[in-house]
Amino acid sequence: MSNLRKSLIVISALLFILACQAVTRPVQQAQDAAGTAAAFATQAGEIVTQVSGLATDVAPFETLMPDGSAIPNIPGDIFDPQSPPLSEWQGIPVMPQALAGEETDGMYVYKVAVTVTEADEFYAAQLPTLGWEKVFSMPATEGMTILLYGKDGKTLSVTVTTQEGFVLVMLTLS
Repeated sequence: MSNLRKSLIVISALLFILACQAVTRPVQQAQDAAGTAAAFATQAGEIVTQVSGLATDVAPFETLMPDGSAIPNIPGDIFDPQSPPLSEWQGIPVMPQALAGEETDGMYVYKVAVTVTEADEFYAAQLPTLGWEKVFSMPATEGMTILLYGKDGKTLSVTVTTQEGFVLVMLTLS
């Protein structure tokens, strides 16, 4: 594999990771803003309800307020998986210790109670037996590792990072 091709794969993987971060930040900000708006609306509703109780010709404010179910709920957070984990995803093994997982277009993310090094070693041992050739490997550090594999014109990125007491494994197939 040429150096140019390897460089393009590495750059693509890093851009993908940065893009994922750029997508999740606005989603989190929207969730925070919706929660703040709901809290303000609730407090305003309590004040107006108290005031409307003083006047007999004013309708109760609660009838004008949405019940909270009208606030859109953003679908599951891919970086906080909650669904039962798969044993494998598109032929790629998922660690047997996986606790929860989420799938989206071309990506599967799961959390597992192991170290970054253990996850790195799992994929370094499993993927070559399935015909995947290592293209790039960022050495496992205390908090993160990135592995890139190639097979049959496909690229598999395995990103392992720590997240709130667990390890988050992101499998990306392109």
